[in-house]
Amino acid sequence: MNRAKWSAVGSKSSSGGGTVVYVLGSLIEGVVAMAFTMALVRLISTEDFGAWRQFMVLGNIAWNITIFGLPRSLIYFYSIGKGDEQGAIARRSLWLCLGFGAVAAVVFYFGLGFAADRFDSPALAEEAFLFSSFLLLSFPAYIFNPLLLAANRRTLLAGTKIALALLRLSALVALVWFAADLRTLLLAMNVFAVVQFVVLVVIYLRVAGPAMVPLSRDMGAQLGYSANLTGQTIAGQVAVETDKLIVSAAYPPAEFAAYSVGARELPLMPMIPFSISDSISPHLSRLGAAEDYTEFRELWHKWIRRTALLIYPVFAMVLFQAKEIVTILYTADYLAGAIPLLIIGCLIPMRVTSFYQVLLTLNGAREIMYASFAMLGLIAGLGYLFLNIFGMWGPAVGVVIAEYVVNAAVLMRIARRTRERFAKILPWGFLAKLLAITVASGAAALPVLELIGSANAVTRFAVFCAVLLVLYGALAMTFRMVSQEDLVMVRNRLKRKG
Repeated sequence: MNRAKWSAVGSKSSSGGGTVVYVLGSLIEGVVAMAFTMALVRLISTEDFGAWRQFMVLGNIAWNITIFGLPRSLIYFYSIGKGDEQGAIARRSLWLCLGFGAVAAVVFYFGLGFAADRFDSPALAEEAFLFSSFLLLSFPAYIFNPLLLAANRRTLLAGTKIALALLRLSALVALVWFAADLRTLLLAMNVFAVVQFVVLVVIYLRVAGPAMVPLSRDMGAQLGYSANLTGQTIAGQVAVETDKLIVSAAYPPAEFAAYSVGARELPLMPMIPFSISDSISPHLSRLGAAEDYTEFRELWHKWIRRTALLIYPVFAMVLFQAKEIVTILYTADYLAGAIPLLIIGCLIPMRVTSFYQVLLTLNGAREIMYASFAMLGLIAGLGYLFLNIFGMWGPAVGVVIAEYVVNAAVLMRIARRTRERFAKILPWGFLAKLLAITVASGAAALPVLELIGSANAVTRFAVFCAVLLVLYGALAMTFRMVSQEDLVMVRNRLKRKG
């Protein structure tokens, strides 16, 4: 297909509709996920919650290492594959995924004993079977999203994700009906995981369609692409969890629980930019393959601006209301998590896109691998250094520094591959102006809190957000931060709902 046709496909498919549906679905899923954590911290003890968080840290590492880069290779090869090849690409990815998952579950089961000793958390060894079975049953979720995005089935994907998130939340009823402890939680999560497994595999195979060519066709190319991503996946996921591993090894589960709720970004923050990047990545891949870098940048910048408009107000909320957020979400028992939340919140201004995903659409898997190892080294080194200097919150500072340094390097690679100067690779002026508007709106909203005195955390946060959003909206419109195209897209979506 020639360059003009590639550009038409990318622009038409990514102009708003499908991406908006997918992002809205991800937002709802994120809200439900937040509700899950809010309910869980109120149902089980801090020690049990700490053990659950330790499992999630270890599980995320195991999931992402064992998946062997399949999700990203699937979305890339399916997007550029011919119609008669796509079914085979999708089906072999599923079987590989399930095979890798079986191996991972066995290794994970025997490794939990060591982790229990290292993290002073006996529950990891006592419930090793339930932890490992949940790990195995969750594997299809890692390749479900990429396939439906590549197949342009965003509405189905959004609906499925919301339904499963609600089902996961409803599983917590078991903690009310039966014992409110870790074992009951794990039993409930395994029942949910069985249902999720069946639903995802059935939908996946239907979307994939029949294998019209041998499953082995071009498998070497896909596995080679995945192999390049594997180093990045291992280093990247370990890097994401390294600060938690450092703190978990240094502090008991109950204290680690407070750090873990603050040191993870609010669920909606990474979800919005990463969902948008995932949604437009098939079209960016096509534009990159056609070397239509002008259209590539226009599409990318359009969604960067829209993402910033959505998430920057949350930066002001974290900056000025960190204690209230932790109290509302996790109760006052986890108030110590406000400091790492504030520190990690400093990443929000950068979360306007997934730099790694964009570089991957330009076939930059090897550079991503190097960046991921650099990230891991920086987070580990700075984490240990700052732990000794600042105490428990030191590793969070290391994460922020490492993220900005490495993502700047990745952005330079994107600039080079798209033949653009670094000064123009992002809409820097727009982002700086919007950030100034955000901080000014938050600062202007603070004096209003003096009028309500010693009101509870919910009331203070609600009043602050209401004033913040009014000021932010007014300033954004005054300084023309919202384009006419954005307004038309919103009106069209509202008309469809009406």
